[in-house]
Amino acid sequence: MKILIIILSVLILLTGVRLLSSNGGLGEYLSLKLRLAQAQQQVEAQQAVNDLLKKEVIELQSGTDALETHARKRLGMIGENEVFIQLLDLPPSSVLAPTPDEEIESVQENPLPINPIEP
Repeated sequence: MKILIIILSVLILLTGVRLLSSNGGLGEYLSLKLRLAQAQQQVEAQQAVNDLLKKEVIELQSGTDALETHARKRLGMIGENEVFIQLLDLPPSSVLAPTPDEEIESVQENPLPINPIEP
């Protein structure tokens, strides 16, 4: 009977080691489960992008308003009898302050008051 208990204990121990080992065991299962969740998130993100693109295609096919907006924003086109004005937003580091002229003398203030009181 003791031999049977020892054999069963060894079999249970080997089964536990096999379950926890990386070759088809619990670790690999958890790793695959994590990769599946990441893949599902990527699929959902790509489906959202696809839905936006489908909506844009339908809008472009349905009328001229979306087509005109697309031409104005992405291609930089303007309509007839329109004036194009482009405003440049320069970063502060690229704008140089004018250098002061050396010929201009600096104004020195008189240290005396304007209306001195005479004794």
